[in-house]
Amino acid sequence: MGVHPIPINGSEIRDRSLLRLLNAVRGRKISLIQVHNNPDPDSIGAAVGMRALYSRYLGIESRIVFGGIVGRAENRAMLRLLEVKIVPANKVDYDEADLLTLVDTQPGFGHTPLPEGRTPEVVIDHHPEHERPEGVLYWDAGRPVGATATMVAQFFLRNGIPISRNVATALMYGIKSDTHDLSDEATEEDLEAYQQLFSYGDTALLSQIENARVPRSYFTVFQKAIERAQVFDFACVSHLGRIHNPDMVAEMADFLLRCEDLRWTMVTGIYNKTLHLSLRSTVANAHAGAAARKAVGVMGRAGGHGRMAGGQIPLGDADKKTRRDVQQAVTDLFLDAIKAKRSLASELKAEDLSDETDTKIDLPPL
Repeated sequence: MGVHPIPINGSEIRDRSLLRLLNAVRGRKISLIQVHNNPDPDSIGAAVGMRALYSRYLGIESRIVFGGIVGRAENRAMLRLLEVKIVPANKVDYDEADLLTLVDTQPGFGHTPLPEGRTPEVVIDHHPEHERPEGVLYWDAGRPVGATATMVAQFFLRNGIPISRNVATALMYGIKSDTHDLSDEATEEDLEAYQQLFSYGDTALLSQIENARVPRSYFTVFQKAIERAQVFDFACVSHLGRIHNPDMVAEMADFLLRCEDLRWTMVTGIYNKTLHLSLRSTVANAHAGAAARKAVGVMGRAGGHGRMAGGQIPLGDADKKTRRDVQQAVTDLFLDAIKAKRSLASELKAEDLSDETDTKIDLPPL
């Protein structure tokens, strides 16, 4: 049991959606907040916000539950610096919880497996709406915003609810990360929420998170991504092979998209007997989620929104040839989905012209 809860029907809450949520779960005692596997800043930030709301109005403490790993240095720094504790899903008993909340994901999504027969009571997600199962008490999915953290932040901001420094900073980073630094992926609601949170968050902590230190092995992945990158027309594909951190496929897809003339990137990597893939695009209304689902086909699951998407294909104990066949099939399906011409193929690496372009510079004496 947490602190004594604030009365739900008091004058503090003005927003009907928050009132409806809290009344739907009133009286619950044991709370789990589930994020998707290999959680990103948006899912973590949204979970941190929901935990604070439940503590304030239900008087209960929630455990944030995840699957996979937290691999990206920035995400680990976010947990450490904002003092966020998350618990592996295999360490909790779902049957004991009478309140299960999914944030930044929905039932049926491949990257958020739940025990058979367990339906969440609450679902809050900005991704395109999936089929709503029976038994969900509060459902808010598919809203046209760039981050789930925006949806959770609005609970605080629209009701004038006090927000701590760490909660505000977590929500800020979630919004900033999922909208690509508040680029044109961000909606007016995202920008408004971020600007209002700015008064409560800690920008120094945010900077430390965004510039987290990385090990030397981190840079070898960049080298591999570049060396294996193939350009097809306006798209780039890179297969990393076995990786130690599934988050790297998304990071490399973002990195390669910076290359001029590219409009799409797809990067894959094998982690824990699963082929992980990540798509990125510069195209407005790219429908990356649809492209990812076409790339995966019947082999696995995929989803996304706007200009970013991801997917997973189980490989089991497939041999090397089968793994290569799957990678080739994914590449072909991806190129077909975005209508890129295979005939216009080349390596990403440009010819080394260093000997011709290097110029000796005479520096003045110190």
